[in-house]
Amino acid sequence: MLPEKASWNIGTVMAVHVLRIVTGLLLAQTVYPFWSGDSAFWIELVDRITVLFLVWLVLVKSRVAWTEIGLSLNHAGRNGLWGLLAGVGLLTVSIYSEKYYAAWLLLTPAQHPLAVQAQAAASWQQLLSPLFLAGVAAPVAEEALYRLLTFLPLRERWGVWGGTIGSAAIFTLMHFSVYWLGEMMVIGIGLALLYYWTGSLVSAIVAHAFVNASKILLLFFGVLPVT
Repeated sequence: MLPEKASWNIGTVMAVHVLRIVTGLLLAQTVYPFWSGDSAFWIELVDRITVLFLVWLVLVKSRVAWTEIGLSLNHAGRNGLWGLLAGVGLLTVSIYSEKYYAAWLLLTPAQHPLAVQAQAAASWQQLLSPLFLAGVAAPVAEEALYRLLTFLPLRERWGVWGGTIGSAAIFTLMHFSVYWLGEMMVIGIGLALLYYWTGSLVSAIVAHAFVNASKILLLFFGVLPVT
């Protein structure tokens, strides 16, 4: 059961989001231009690490008991199962919502760079990078940021549905794509409600990881087209 009152406020949430963007922009100007090799992998990974570090700072400063906000492996099997079941449903909704949303608004499809990498991978070795980033790094960092950090103070102020829609909207906007607007809102709402209902971030991470990893694998095997 999640606490009714968050140990941080909406101002703190906004500060974390701004710091994440500013850090990314500074690194893009000072460090990334000098990197060689698979720079896209390291840029994505550094962003995820930055997110986790910022969330960790907030949790340490707030002195909240991590178990109270769903950061616990208690009932991990049950919560993981709920995450898998929710992931199956969210994957189905994600695929069809993306298709019909784009058709309804006559949008040109715009695939995520990791999806393009997965489709272009000629071997399992080449698939490991996008699979790790999409199936592990992104779910852990984004659930910590958008569900744990963002949802809780929004729910305290505007109730469950206000927190759900608000956190999903921020999750969607931070993907910076009109094409993904409908899909990200659906996924964000589903993950927020899952986190609230189970009281565990494990379930949301598992569901998110299932959706992302499944899409990467489906693209790799040519089941989903990249347009």
